[in-house]
Amino acid sequence: MATTSLPPLLFPSADVAGRRELAKLKRAGAIRAIGPRLYTSVPETKVETTVRQSWSTIVSTLFPKALLSHRTALEFKPNSNDEVFLTSKTNREVSYPGLRFKFVRGPAPLNDDPKFLSLHHSSRPRAFLENLSTTRPSSRSKILSAAEIEKRLEQILHVEGETELNRVRDRAREIALEFGWKLEMSRLDKVIGGLLGTRHGGVVSPIGQARAAREPFDAPCLERLQLLFGELRTRPIAEIKNVFPSHDHFKNKAFFEAYFSNYIEGTTFEIEEAEEIVFGRRIPENRPQDAHDIVGTYAIVSSPSEMKRTPRTVDELFEIIRARHRTMLEQRPEAEPGVFKTRPNRAGDTAFVHPEYVVGTLRKGFELYVDLPAGIRRAIFAMFLIADVHPFVDGNGRLARVMMNSELVSSDHSTIIVPNVYREDYLLTLWSFTRRNRATPIIDMLLRAQSFSNLDFAKYPPVLAEIKNRNWFKEPDEARIVR
Repeated sequence: MATTSLPPLLFPSADVAGRRELAKLKRAGAIRAIGPRLYTSVPETKVETTVRQSWSTIVSTLFPKALLSHRTALEFKPNSNDEVFLTSKTNREVSYPGLRFKFVRGPAPLNDDPKFLSLHHSSRPRAFLENLSTTRPSSRSKILSAAEIEKRLEQILHVEGETELNRVRDRAREIALEFGWKLEMSRLDKVIGGLLGTRHGGVVSPIGQARAAREPFDAPCLERLQLLFGELRTRPIAEIKNVFPSHDHFKNKAFFEAYFSNYIEGTTFEIEEAEEIVFGRRIPENRPQDAHDIVGTYAIVSSPSEMKRTPRTVDELFEIIRARHRTMLEQRPEAEPGVFKTRPNRAGDTAFVHPEYVVGTLRKGFELYVDLPAGIRRAIFAMFLIADVHPFVDGNGRLARVMMNSELVSSDHSTIIVPNVYREDYLLTLWSFTRRNRATPIIDMLLRAQSFSNLDFAKYPPVLAEIKNRNWFKEPDEARIVR
């Protein structure tokens, strides 16, 4: 057997020929023992990583009669201490480089403990009971925290419904009776009752308490909002004040804001058509809804009093975004103007916040929003809050940009326009943040946009010619923006 073809990990063979081959490789120095009944062919520097990555193969090959249990039965990976927990007939520990198998004396697998490779793992009801057991401080690494247990139970309630959560509780009660786990069952019953609102107390995590208060929130979205908040609070940002106070500047810039904001969303007109729609009040017979989208957006962003209105309370936030959404999409009943979505929405493979979590997530986001200083920081945060939650069936992108510029108008800062040529920069940084939790690119992108949007729009024909020369009307694959 050539050493280059050896697998990274080798196990003792059950037959004589296999044992002889293993002994031959060991004498030749091609493999070496790294723990009980386990050999490796990889260099010393790669052993720990190889062992950790192969934990499931090791446990299923060497300990097929054990039960994968406690936190490992819910996480299916070693914990942060490189520990894997199993239930068997004895208490013991088996160690390998980068991995420890910790055996806990306990009951044998039940008929409904599912298969995991060649062994079994605790069913969800059993695993929750195991993770709610009383342990010494030195043994707490085998169980999940109370907050993590509540998060997992809340996800069952959210995704699979109350019926499934009650099924988990009912089966857990049967298991607890059989094993004598009365205290564990009492704890589980208290947590589930708290999540369902049938018992007071019982939940300690923000997720659990929000569910109990009937305002659950989207944890991944809140994590992104916290990342954005942290960078906006700590990063030095040069603010760009509005130095063009004329009424014509405000009105003309609002027109281009409405035009380009709708263009991003696919409501596309030639600029001359848009001028006729907004300034000439001519609604084309063949595209009345598209025209009203631009008119509705312009009605908001061209009103100084409306754009200076920013929320002081979360209830004001709800009222403002509902009212603005209603104005923008009043001619599209299918978009349910002013009504929070009641069915999930997505863009490509990106699923936005579930309808059940919209109010709670907006409320959590608002708690961060009010702790940011007025101006560009609040503007960026408000934009992403609406864009990431996506609280309505449609029109969320336009609304997000309206909320952003409202923050800038109210603090007398220069507003931001995202022209056609910059569309991909805008959308890709949003995607990057949502999928990769990277806040820096979206801040950089919007600061660049604010910089190149800081023009004098007071005289319409000259500024139209200027932004054409700067490639604002080009498609992203045709040109780059000229600053």
